[in-house]
Amino acid sequence: MCPLVTDWISAISSAVSAFISILVLCVAWFQIKQVKVQLKSLAESQKNSTLMTVLELESEMNKRKENLDHYNFELRQYGIDVNSNNRELNNDSIDLFQDRIKVARENYLNSLDRLSYCIIHNYLSDRDWKTEYRDVLFDAVDNFSDCYGVSSRFWNTKKLYEKWKNE
Repeated sequence: MCPLVTDWISAISSAVSAFISILVLCVAWFQIKQVKVQLKSLAESQKNSTLMTVLELESEMNKRKENLDHYNFELRQYGIDVNSNNRELNNDSIDLFQDRIKVARENYLNSLDRLSYCIIHNYLSDRDWKTEYRDVLFDAVDNFSDCYGVSSRFWNTKKLYEKWKNE
């Protein structure tokens, strides 16, 4: 073959290769752009999912705390009613109130322990939750100290309490 023809064939094949390379580069750039958009969408979805989890945890914890407070108020009201009507205390009623309070307290402390677990294992931001729930956690541990002994089932709460106490 003549060197002129081979030069032309080589030049044309190089141009076609360059054109195909540019096309592949454009397709790759477009795909990367699409992946970036999808990742932003996924990050936003994850953020919303985390927010929903946080709100659900807060709601459940508040509901359980309200339930505990409700039974404590009922017991106090029972004592007021007994005193104002000059009646005798009914031990069965008091036992029932104590059982309700015990169950409500355990439910509340379980929800607080679940929140503590999420914070300890970085499912929720320690920094964000510390400002909002430090006092709640400290009050629970201080007010229900009998539930936070050596053999306590609420060890996540104890662990977070100790961590926040030392900071």
